[in-house]
Amino acid sequence: MHSILMKSLIFLPLLASDGIVIASPIRPLSDAGGSFDLLLTWSPFGFLGNVSIGTPPQQVTTFVDWTWISQYVFTTTCQGDPERTPDCFAKDQAIFNQSLSHTYRNESALYPSRTWNPNHFFFYEDLTVDYASDIETIGPSSARLIIQAADQQFDLTEAPYPFAGVYGLSPVFKGDNASIQSPFYQAWLAGAWPKPFVAFHYCYNGSVDTSKSTCQGHDGLQTLGAYNDSLVQGDLSWYDIEFFPEVNVVDFVYEPAIYNYWTLGLTKLSLGDKVQALNESTGAGAVFDHASYGRGAPLSVNAYAELIATTAATPITLDSPPNNGNQSFYTVDCAAVTTFPPIRYQFRGRERVWEIAPSNYVEKLGDLCVLNVRTLGDGDFIAGNFGETFAKDKYVVFDFEKNKVGLADLSWRTNVDAPIH
Repeated sequence: MHSILMKSLIFLPLLASDGIVIASPIRPLSDAGGSFDLLLTWSPFGFLGNVSIGTPPQQVTTFVDWTWISQYVFTTTCQGDPERTPDCFAKDQAIFNQSLSHTYRNESALYPSRTWNPNHFFFYEDLTVDYASDIETIGPSSARLIIQAADQQFDLTEAPYPFAGVYGLSPVFKGDNASIQSPFYQAWLAGAWPKPFVAFHYCYNGSVDTSKSTCQGHDGLQTLGAYNDSLVQGDLSWYDIEFFPEVNVVDFVYEPAIYNYWTLGLTKLSLGDKVQALNESTGAGAVFDHASYGRGAPLSVNAYAELIATTAATPITLDSPPNNGNQSFYTVDCAAVTTFPPIRYQFRGRERVWEIAPSNYVEKLGDLCVLNVRTLGDGDFIAGNFGETFAKDKYVVFDFEKNKVGLADLSWRTNVDAPIH
């Protein structure tokens, strides 16, 4: 599942003191025939947007998560008791109040409560959910969905999160029941979205779109129910996703395990033209995740060592590193960045090579230039999270019907006459 913004609990004091600017009310893509541009605001956890749940509708600022399996919401329930909310949540924590929705239904007879430990919401604290259903509305889409109603098991009163839910966008496999189905997928099956596509592009600071006009002034767009040809430069390359159990060993560790990820087989990794080894025993998986785990160029430990040597990087300790990986960080000569090699990837099924340019994997932190690389496992490449850093200047599409990932170079000059798919 992952990605929930909660994955980075280390950021809580920062959020409490600095405050996160939540996305303004979402607006529909007017010519998309029922699709919708969910406007995204960057946060230390990941991207945030607004949905509505219940009747009358309650606006829920939600963490948009490519690696979670459901619509998760904080509710009033604390350790099984809906009256003990203050014992679990900070005073200012936004929640979905299930008692105020007359369309809320307990679905425990169909789907018993579930607990994960460990997990990537709260790590070694229990992640416990009850299953319910209610009406979720996003733009033109409104449908009754199975949702995960949080039964909070431990004290989160120190500081509020800047969101009250997690909008999961993980793929759905054959045989998955509604308790492990993305809310988008459920709504599409119900006819509430016209097509099985979701698409993303990132208006990052430093892009050529300095006004973020292609994101309607926001940090990103998560288009639901379509993808937009005006943002595609050239053609989309489509890839089949793969079942990759190693993800639950080196990346997102859950018990019971979760395997619903947009994972592509990585067939080649190189620094410039210098090919780097992939793990021969497990294979190599590229896991698409645009939350906090997707920050940093995904490399193996060995490839990172090669990049450090190639760029003459020197070690540094940072109070606020550019990603939350466990690897060490290194500074480089800012004047030499243009001479560094691009990081190149090939995915199974296509010869197309995708790059992260040096300007996108070197982070400027004040007067410092830092290698923004994130590693998983040991030795040669096993798995990596392909998110914010990889997605710069790219258009990413998920096909929920065929379980495919589509990639294209991003066209920053949009064509208003281009078709909506």
